[in-house]
Amino acid sequence: MSEKLEQNKLFFLPLGGSGEIGMNLNLYSYNDDWLMVDLGVSFHDQLGIDVMMPNAQYIVERKKKLSGLLLTHAHEDHIGAVPYLWDQLKCPIYATPFTAELVRRKLDEAGIDYEGMLHEIPLGGKAKIGSFEIQMVSLTHSIPEPNGVVIRTPAGNVFHTGDWKIDLEPLVGEPINADEMKKIGDEGILALVCDSTNVFNEGTSGSEGDVRRNLMEVIKSYKKERIFVSCFASNLARIETLAHIAKEVGRRVVLQGRSFGRITEVARANGYLKDIPEFISARQAMDMPANKVLYVSSGSQGEQRAALTRMANNQMRDAKIEAGDVVIFSSRVIPGNEKRINILKNTLTRAGARVISKHTQDIHVSGHPARDELRQMYDWIRPQILVPVHGEFQHLVEHAKLGKKHGIKDVVVPENGTLIRLEKNNVDIVDEITAGRLIKDGNALVAIDHPAVKERSRLADNGVVSVSLTLGYENEVYRKPQIAICGIISKGDLVANASQTVEDVLNEMSGRAKENISVISDRITMEVKRCVREITEKKPMVLVHINRL
Repeated sequence: MSEKLEQNKLFFLPLGGSGEIGMNLNLYSYNDDWLMVDLGVSFHDQLGIDVMMPNAQYIVERKKKLSGLLLTHAHEDHIGAVPYLWDQLKCPIYATPFTAELVRRKLDEAGIDYEGMLHEIPLGGKAKIGSFEIQMVSLTHSIPEPNGVVIRTPAGNVFHTGDWKIDLEPLVGEPINADEMKKIGDEGILALVCDSTNVFNEGTSGSEGDVRRNLMEVIKSYKKERIFVSCFASNLARIETLAHIAKEVGRRVVLQGRSFGRITEVARANGYLKDIPEFISARQAMDMPANKVLYVSSGSQGEQRAALTRMANNQMRDAKIEAGDVVIFSSRVIPGNEKRINILKNTLTRAGARVISKHTQDIHVSGHPARDELRQMYDWIRPQILVPVHGEFQHLVEHAKLGKKHGIKDVVVPENGTLIRLEKNNVDIVDEITAGRLIKDGNALVAIDHPAVKERSRLADNGVVSVSLTLGYENEVYRKPQIAICGIISKGDLVANASQTVEDVLNEMSGRAKENISVISDRITMEVKRCVREITEKKPMVLVHINRL
């Protein structure tokens, strides 16, 4: 056992989701037995990379000591990395039924053999995972079956909230049981590991019930127009709301986006979406009047390949957005997506559609706790230690201040890789573990600082110059150098200048030097790079190919 992991002590180690929003991966250790809570991804749309996730190498090296992976709920930033990292971990997985079914489908689609490794825990159920006694606690969020988790060990109990809010009218699932929360606090909680996403927001986050009423008013006000609503596919309460509204106003619902199909299939299989009419296809909707259809679409974050963007750009065969249509964004702007969303809204406006968002109507609520809700959680749980997670560093620091001001004795702010000892009157960061990120690039899973990724970034920033050269029997230039330039903008004749530079290099070199191809290549690379920099102020990658007769 590492000297940092003392016997009979409890430790917390986040490898993702602390100092950032997304990519959650949390580890607990007691007597060198490990429990993982959540294993998520974040989405990335730069350099051809779609998916990013935490680097789990630390626990991969200790996977024989990993007793299991516990999933709090089914959002991608909590379960999305499971199929990608399964081969490295191959540990038992525990989840409530809705989450388990979504994970099962992910593993099946990936062709992974997980027989006997996926275990369902009923709502409010308990399980023993290695040295840890765990209890699932139903909370409210923006997806079915969000769970906080009581993690019991001889060294103390932890309440790990996962993602949550206090919604008195959640529509899907039951409200939080305040009496149960108080009983958990009465039992004695050493540490509260808690969602920090909305710590800067005063008051409360609002209710799905309010959203339903507000959306009803908005949609009822458009009696003749075709209406498109974009929301997160995982927000089943929002989908149910839109289905109820459509039924009341005499419209049929079309779901646009594969993610909606998956989530609604799993929902119906688990007893959700009862008394909801069957959805129709976009092809069926083509033969119906505009005021008889309600499109519910993915793409609220401006994703290029999502249904809403494709309809806005007339790239879908069975549906497009035209002048006079109404497009409602019933979603929040995830930080970092502002530019993409504005581009999409401008495209929609240019097409003649009317765009409605939370800025103009109260048609979305967050799934995360604002300050009053955090204070309520402190009062229920009454922890000795607060560990804020699930937020950028500024969120974690603000959350720590709020908890301290509310009377929580010990507060520790983690970052990915901080190994924290959770002990009454002795909480401390005892070590810094290397934590990084992995990316899925095609069928490869590599570190984000992989040389090929760095090279791709250089290519994107500075372009590439390719030089092809054939030397004769006596090392003379047999053919004029062939120059190809990609991704570089030049006011002058860059090809001619680069070609002349290559010829000058060869003319200046002695016969013996020309016998060494690597020497020729290095000199040409250096001089061509200098030539391009002088003309364009860019520093391109230079590729030199030399053949001999």
